Amino acid sequence: MIRQHLLPLCVSASFGLLAFIAGATGAETQPDKVHFNRDIRPIFSDTCFHCHGFDAKARKAGLRLDIREEALKKTENDVYPIVPGKPEESEIITRLFTTDKDDIMPPIKAHKEIPPAQKEIIKRWVAEGAVYEPHWAYAPLNKPPVPAIGNGQSPIANPIDGFIREKLAEKKIEPSPEAPKARLLRRLSLDLTGLPPTAEEVAAFVADETPNAYEKQVDRLLASPRFGERMAVWWLDVARFTDTVGFHGDQNQRIFPYRDYVINAFNSNKHFDQFTIEQLAGDLLPNPTPEQIVATGYNRLNMMTREGGAQPNEYLAKYGAERVRSVAAAWFGSTFGCAECHDHKFDPIKTRDFYELKSFFADVKQWGVYSDYGYTKNNELAGFTNDYPFPPEIQVESPYLQAEKQKAQTELDAHLRA
Repeated sequence: MIRQHLLPLCVSASFGLLAFIAGATGAETQPDKVHFNRDIRPIFSDTCFHCHGFDAKARKAGLRLDIREEALKKTENDVYPIVPGKPEESEIITRLFTTDKDDIMPPIKAHKEIPPAQKEIIKRWVAEGAVYEPHWAYAPLNKPPVPAIGNGQSPIANPIDGFIREKLAEKKIEPSPEAPKARLLRRLSLDLTGLPPTAEEVAAFVADETPNAYEKQVDRLLASPRFGERMAVWWLDVARFTDTVGFHGDQNQRIFPYRDYVINAFNSNKHFDQFTIEQLAGDLLPNPTPEQIVATGYNRLNMMTREGGAQPNEYLAKYGAERVRSVAAAWFGSTFGCAECHDHKFDPIKTRDFYELKSFFADVKQWGVYSDYGYTKNNELAGFTNDYPFPPEIQVESPYLQAEKQKAQTELDAHLRA
């Protein structure tokens, strides 16, 4: 479900940060095993990849060290850069440790001398098999073991506490006392709803002496409609939601039902796979509901124009490219924008990937220019002006307007009975 999908990502990020801190502060002790991402990639990135990495135009001797398969191949100089498990047969080790000024790597003119300690780490890495690791963003998440640390005065309530307590123990620092209940509730309320608690809510929590008083506040706030509004902020941001179209006159578009869909999805704890399907292709589901069709409004949350002089095909290309960038950011957590013009140098995204993803949405019903100009006739938009919406549209019931109607009807009934 959406909450269950998003919250572990935050936890994982915390684990990653703690692991980074542990690696950074543990420099005094030699790790049991050399890791490519932690120990080798930073050295190679600083000293080797400029000439033996991603950029084909800058590459020397046809050697790539950023890809293991390439680093194990015999080069045009008839040597093997890396022989896993055999540093004495690996050319990169020979070049690192040589005293010959003409052969040493990195070359003297690069002004990138590698310290002896780092050379030894590279040698150990080759001896251990020269195992490469993908960039952390493309590697499966691994849950680290929780440190077994306890304290009767400050029990471990959350796995993250274990990692924090471990670092505090190393520095001989005692945990801070628990914050006052009023402060805890303020933090919780701002986190889950973006709003501070009322005086009545604070008083009720302070007076609640039951063991699960805090958990009850969590449940209360998760059940609040404000929770969905708070959580929807980040999704609507990455989905580039707006009430106007962006280009030229920045005219209004009536897309607020999509905003309500996202809020309701969080409040109803909709499964993330369903949340995804409905937005990307809800109209292709068997007998789609109005809600599922509204969800597909995501595909048209891009800048649109009806500016005179604009060329429809040019702007359809703009819309399609923007959709690729949005989908990549929202669902892949990655930037695809550079691949519109060239292969990415620093990750596995190719230009072909960009246009294949763009073609996936090629049948989205859209016009390049949302007007019927004489030089670009469009009979489907005949007579459209700046006062017209940006079709296609469907009519949906507004819960807010329904509630307002019911309220007005109640007031009218009471007035008539008086």
